[in-house]
Amino acid sequence: MKRTLSAAIAVALLSGGLVLTTPAAATAQTVTEASCSGDSLVSETLEAGSSWQMCWRIDSYRGLVLDKVAYQPRDDAAPMLVLDSIALAQLNVPYDTGATEYNDVTTYQVGGRRLQAIAAVDCPVGTVRSAWVDATRGEIPAVCIGEEDSGLAYRSNITRDALYAAQGTDLVLHSVSRIGWYEYQTEYRFHDDGEVSVRLGATGDLSPNDFVNVVNQGWPLDEGANDFAVNHYHSAFWRVDFAVDNAESHVVEKFATTPTGEYGTTGDTGRTAILDTQLTTVDAETKVFVGNREAYRVVNPESLNADGHARSYEIIVDRDQAYNLNPETDFDIAFTSAKSDEVHASYNLIPSKAGQMVTDYIADGEPLVDPVAWVNVGFHHINRDEDQSPMPIHWQGFTLYPRDFSAQNPIIPEGRKWVNGDMRGVPNPNISTTPTASPEPTPTDSASPSPTSTGEPTPETSATPPAGGGGTPAPTEPAPTTPAPTNTVTFGQSEVAPGATQSATASGFAPGETVSAVLYSDPVDVGTFIADSEGAVDLQFIVPSSTPAGEHRLVLTGQTSTAVAEGSFTVASASPAAILGALASTGTDANRWALTGVLLLVAGGALALLSRFVRPSGGQVHA
Repeated sequence: MKRTLSAAIAVALLSGGLVLTTPAAATAQTVTEASCSGDSLVSETLEAGSSWQMCWRIDSYRGLVLDKVAYQPRDDAAPMLVLDSIALAQLNVPYDTGATEYNDVTTYQVGGRRLQAIAAVDCPVGTVRSAWVDATRGEIPAVCIGEEDSGLAYRSNITRDALYAAQGTDLVLHSVSRIGWYEYQTEYRFHDDGEVSVRLGATGDLSPNDFVNVVNQGWPLDEGANDFAVNHYHSAFWRVDFAVDNAESHVVEKFATTPTGEYGTTGDTGRTAILDTQLTTVDAETKVFVGNREAYRVVNPESLNADGHARSYEIIVDRDQAYNLNPETDFDIAFTSAKSDEVHASYNLIPSKAGQMVTDYIADGEPLVDPVAWVNVGFHHINRDEDQSPMPIHWQGFTLYPRDFSAQNPIIPEGRKWVNGDMRGVPNPNISTTPTASPEPTPTDSASPSPTSTGEPTPETSATPPAGGGGTPAPTEPAPTTPAPTNTVTFGQSEVAPGATQSATASGFAPGETVSAVLYSDPVDVGTFIADSEGAVDLQFIVPSSTPAGEHRLVLTGQTSTAVAEGSFTVASASPAAILGALASTGTDANRWALTGVLLLVAGGALALLSRFVRPSGGQVHA
């Protein structure tokens, strides 16, 4: 799909160029655009149609810093602020011998003299932007910015409707720093559905100065039990300042799910625990270890989505290996009130609070009004042979997960927009209650019943629930209708037999999108296909062997563009000629042999029948 800015963003960008001469146009700017411009501004519309805006800069100590981060769902009119800022706040590296410990952000820097120039190999997708780093090197290529594939975004195969599926993309920003023997990649991934992945990748080389002969404090890297490289921790801390919908105040809430001690009586085991999830408010500054079945979110109670639910972002920390052995690192998440002089997680460099750490920031237990989250993700690096050399990159990080930011999936396909809440008993608008009329099939010996004269579908009943789901059986869905077609399907053959291969082509879809194919009037999903760079689809499918004779429609639907193409072809009756045609249409050597065999069988049968009527002693044939 072409990456285009929405009308709202396009207007904002154009107005941004008029700010210097026409102050009144500044009102059209977004919060992000009012905060930065030029190469400092990132404004990207992803393939799914959703957009991200942010300002970036390089801090001498913290490295890559992002400010005024805003997200715009595909169908929204304007971007909405999510974060006021996010940046690395400390990188604590203690070695297991107890002889060495580093605090890389505040002692050695991640930006400044440690920032590496981005090379072509560092940025295979996207563009490189430059920043000034120090007096010696001046301006260098500092950050890579680009849209990258992220894999499957969603997939839902709806019975008698369509397959809804799409591949997703991320807007990715990253920089590279070299600190000692290690090289770190600071990476932020902004997903098309509003999710944010925050990661630090470590590569480079093991320190050649940290080898011991103590078995339990290192790992042997030479042949045999020799040259034990010292194990060590990487504890990465991020400072996350929230601004959901540009709010200056937020509420921190904790999810806690606990077993009630009671059990259900159904399900596979007949003893499924009944769980209770409570939501409580975190009122004062604190630091916590996130327990099993616990989670935290930052919510703006004044900003409501279309369903009336408060917008929020949940902080998801993977089960990590936290280094909780000193006051600087003994938490997974801490919450403090936002203060401009509390910048580093430990050994703070701001003079008014020099040398302080998160533990000092929360000491007064101040009420949380404008919360900042300090997220600590640990990784215990027990060395291995594969780490030499260069060391394969290993990652640590966390996720900011949108919770109720949108009322539905922000990149929802058109055919699923009707689904919101409990839809049991609600008719699927993609499915008609009246079957589409089709030509009367040629009579055959098939046991299949013909349609009733009333034109109403016959409901199916079942006394047992569907497999795998339990509960009430889903009602049988009637035959679907389709949106009005805008394009035409061209077929390779005007008539084919059941079981034969049919080819088809159509255009008018978004480049690279998934296109579903459904055969009517009794809807059958015959596959999904990918549009080429021109938005055209060239496909082949097998006509189901149970398809009745007559005219049938093939409907192609783009899962992103919702474009529809339609065409009709004839399914022949199951006569010998049609069977021969089906065999011949595939074109393989095996089927040519099969075709020859059928011809021989037919000829042999005719001769056998003829011989029954020939007199052994005469030349007359019975009439």
